[in-house]
Amino acid sequence: MNISEEERFHFRLIPAEQIRGGIVCFLFILLIPALVTLASPIMSPYFYAACAIWAVMLIWGIGIGSNPYRSEVAFVLFMGVFSLALAFTCQIAVLKMMYDLAGLTGIGYGASSLGGMVLLFGVFYTLHFRALQKGAYQSMERKGGVGKAGRVALLCAGIGYAAYYIAVAVIGDIGSFVMGMAAFTVLLVLGIYMAVVFIHRYLFIRQHMDKLKAHYPVLGMPKEQRTAAHLTKMNGGSGQQPAHRTRKKRRGSR
Repeated sequence: MNISEEERFHFRLIPAEQIRGGIVCFLFILLIPALVTLASPIMSPYFYAACAIWAVMLIWGIGIGSNPYRSEVAFVLFMGVFSLALAFTCQIAVLKMMYDLAGLTGIGYGASSLGGMVLLFGVFYTLHFRALQKGAYQSMERKGGVGKAGRVALLCAGIGYAAYYIAVAVIGDIGSFVMGMAAFTVLLVLGIYMAVVFIHRYLFIRQHMDKLKAHYPVLGMPKEQRTAAHLTKMNGGSGQQPAHRTRKKRRGSR
C-alpha cells in the first residue's frame, strides 16, 4: 500500500523490543529535575507536584512495558505526555530553586515562567504544522539532518529562556543558580517541542489506523505471531517452508 511522505513520518513507531528500555531511560531523565525538589524544605508543594508527576508516569510506564508488543501506539502518546511532564518538572525544579533556595518573593516570576511555557508551546505548535505543510520533515529525513528551521527554533527558544533566567538571576543577585537553571532550560525547551510532535503524531495515527495497519500488518500482534507472520510473508504467503530441491536419483536406484 502506497503512503505519503507525511504518513510515513507519522507512522514511524518505536520498535516494541526497545519500549521497555526506553521507559526506564525516560523515567531516569524525569527523576533528575525531580530530585531538586528534595532540597530543604523537603515537604513543599514543589516536592509533591514532582512526585505526583513521576508516579503517574511510572505507573503508566509499567502498564505499557508489561506488554510492549500491544502498546506501540500507546507508547507514542506516552512519549508525548512524558515530554510535557519533563517540561513541567523542569519548571517545578526552577521554581524550587528560585523561591525556596534563592529566596525570591512575589508571584510575578512564577506566573511569567508558566506563561512563557504556554507561549513556547503555541510557537512550537505553529512551527510544527508549518513544517508538515511545507514538507520540511520529509526533506530533513531525506537529507539526514535536523533541518534549518528546527535548529533555529530550538536555538532561539533556548537562548530566550536562558537570557530570561540570567536576567532574573542578575537582578535578584542569585548568580550561583544560573548554571542549574540553564541546564533545566534545555530539557524544558526540548520537552515542549517533543510533546508537540508526539502528541500530534498520536492523534494523526488514531485518525488513520486503517492505513497504519495496512502499512504495518503485525501491529498489536505478540512476538511469536509476528515472527510467524514474517516467515509467511517471506515464503510467499503460503505459510509453508520453501520446498527442497528434488535430489537426483543415483544410477541403479528405483
